[in-house]
Amino acid sequence: MKAATKVAIATLSSILLMGSSVSLAAKTQSSEKVQEAAVKKTAEAAKTISAEEKKFIENEIQRVKKLSQESGDMYVLYYKYPQLNSGFDISYWGGIHEFTTYEDYLKKASTLKGSILKQPANLPKGYKFLTAVIEAPIEGKFVDEVRAEGKKSGKPIYVKKIDWKEAATIGLKYTNGKDTLGFSKYAVDSKGNMKKGFYNDTLPAHVFPKYVFWNDGGKFEYSISTSSVDMPRKQKIEILKAAVKK
Repeated sequence: MKAATKVAIATLSSILLMGSSVSLAAKTQSSEKVQEAAVKKTAEAAKTISAEEKKFIENEIQRVKKLSQESGDMYVLYYKYPQLNSGFDISYWGGIHEFTTYEDYLKKASTLKGSILKQPANLPKGYKFLTAVIEAPIEGKFVDEVRAEGKKSGKPIYVKKIDWKEAATIGLKYTNGKDTLGFSKYAVDSKGNMKKGFYNDTLPAHVFPKYVFWNDGGKFEYSISTSSVDMPRKQKIEILKAAVKK
């Protein structure tokens, strides 16, 4: 949630810095030309790949897609020909678990290492569970390992199942029928966040939902968001602390 907030702010700032609409139009046209050139280059490069290899890649992707849907497992795919994957040599299938009951969510979350989110004992009256999501990590040593193994295999596409132990992102959402209350856990970047403790979002006062973030100095950060205009910051902090189980 915090990441989305920062992206929105960054996007707005970029637009303001672009200047006039004429300048913006020129940049757009330039971007379109770059994209067209990239598409043409990709098409030319793809011509050098044999039909047999393309068929192998297609079959593997369909196989992994089916496996991930049936088992819920996560797979990392290494592409010998990145041009067949929008220029990226790595992609993922699975690793995202969505829940419609708190019991199902907690059953999965309880098997994970590290901190998780739980239903806080001081949840405001009238709020009921709505949805939850757990996402696997897509960064780490295992990505380099898959890339090295994939190159060594020589296969057009290399697939590896990843048994992850700690979630990169966890989200819980509650509602009272009028307002929503959300909690999240997410990994901070390698440089970390300069802000420590509890701090508010920097969005204009009229923009909702409102966030309070919590950075305890670790590799993860937590947040609470609410669409309610009546919930005091102090209450948000107490609820967030109660929602994090370490």
